[in-house]
Parts: sequence; structure tokens; C-alpha cells
Amino acid sequence: MNQGELFTAFLIDLQRIFRTEVVPKNLSYSQVLAIIIIPDDGIEMSELARALGLENSTVTRLIARLERNNYVKRKKSEADKRSINVFLDQKGSMLQTDIEKKIDKIVAKIGAANEIPTTVAKGKFLSAINTDTIAINPAAHLKKCNLGRSVL
Repeated sequence: MNQGELFTAFLIDLQRIFRTEVVPKNLSYSQVLAIIIIPDDGIEMSELARALGLENSTVTRLIARLERNNYVKRKKSEADKRSINVFLDQKGSMLQTDIEKKIDKIVAKIGAANEIPTTVAKGKFLSAINTDTIAINPAAHLKKCNLGRSVL
């Protein structure tokens, strides 16, 4: 298996783990990503769209659903009345904290299963989850998964 195939297998596993272990049943994958991205001091809608890799109109609909469910609130920017800023509501902030804890547990499980070093060594596969850098031994990863099977 070449590095591209290994990278693809790793990304598929991470996305599957994220969807099954982190994303609440009542929210979409994109809604959860938006909640994770929104900082305490808010974010401009167009900046959120860039961070998610989505069109502004798609993010507007996504945020409207989150706002209806009291996860976020929108406010016109004080500096530029044409732009809208998005902030987490109390419910959204609590969910963001819960998601961060779940992600920390997953990273700890992956680390324990693979004895992850903090530096890159020859034969190691490097990836980033949020701001934590982890290295996975490709041979160990291939033994534990096969395109979509769990590493946990």
C-alpha cells in the first residue's frame, strides 16, 4: 500500500470514528464542524464558510438551522454592518466542550493503541487532529484496519 492509499485509509477511519463517536444523532457532520470552529469571540459568516470549505449560502442555511435549535446566534458586525458574526449560545458552548472531550478520548485511545510518539520518525505517518500532532505507524495501522475498519 502506497502513502496515498494509507493516507486515504487513515482519513476514512478518522471520519468514520468522528461520525460514530462524536457527532450527536440530531446534528449533521457539517453542523458539528461549524460548532467546533466557532471561537468564543465569534466568527464572521464568510470566514466560517472558508474554514468549512463550503459556499456562503450553504453556511447560511446551516447556521439558520443551528440558530433555530439554540446552538448559535447571529449578530450584525459593529464594524461592518454588511457582515454577520456567529456566536455560540450556551447550548452550543456546552456541546463544543462535550465534543472536545470526546475528541480527546479518541486521540488518547489511538495513542494508547499505537504508542504514538510526538515526533516524526522514519516509517511513521504524520497527521494533525485539531492542534495535536500525532504519528501513526503505517504497518500497525494496516494490521488494525482495512479501509473503514476501526483502529480502536
